[in-house]
Amino acid sequence: MRRFHYLLTLSILASASAFSAQVKTEDEAIRLAINAIHKFHLTALSDECGLIDVIEKPSYFELVVHERHTPACGGTPETGPRLFNVRVRKRDGQLTSDVYDGVTFQPVDHRSGRARQVK
Repeated sequence: MRRFHYLLTLSILASASAFSAQVKTEDEAIRLAINAIHKFHLTALSDECGLIDVIEKPSYFELVVHERHTPACGGTPETGPRLFNVRVRKRDGQLTSDVYDGVTFQPVDHRSGRARQVK
């Protein structure tokens, strides 16, 4: 099942605490991803200009972060380019993303020095 979620709406629900417990729902996975997006500045887009498409896999949730094109956000309304993906492991909430190089999933943090900001 694929659903789009507006970052702004979901960021209101986002918790500031770290998560190290089992992740059972899409909403929990989305909260963790949004917290990481904000904490590590993974995109320069405002929340209103982003969308998240959630795909549930057996051992993780895959969140595909897209641009949202509207008159306020700019861009061609018929398009919503993918920016990056975030994977939330169900077992313990570990976050990995391809935001750093567009291909390889790595832990979401900036300790590696390989982070790049997606606009």
